[in-house]
Amino acid sequence: MGGVWVGVGWFGLARRRVPNAAVIFAVRRDWPDWHTHDFVAPRSTEAEAVRAAHNELAYWRRGPARPAVSIVRMSVNDYRIHRDRRDCRAPDCAAATSRRAGQARS
Repeated sequence: MGGVWVGVGWFGLARRRVPNAAVIFAVRRDWPDWHTHDFVAPRSTEAEAVRAAHNELAYWRRGPARPAVSIVRMSVNDYRIHRDRRDCRAPDCAAATSRRAGQARS
């Protein structure tokens, strides 16, 4: 049984398991001090991913480490494989879409 759970799962929002071949949007956190990145908050739509990115920015705003946050379009299989990587510096990882999280549409 492949795939990952996509969605929030709290406050009445449904989570669902999507297959490995599906396309999702995730939040990419780039850590400037360690020159590495990770992916969090897989979502099925870009609008949900933008909301998740704003939540990530709000969470890290007051901390000493502040990652750059962006939205990434990737396959579920790539997301699942990347979860097990630590300190990823691979150039073939999914890159950010054209908009940054701080430039969301109103």
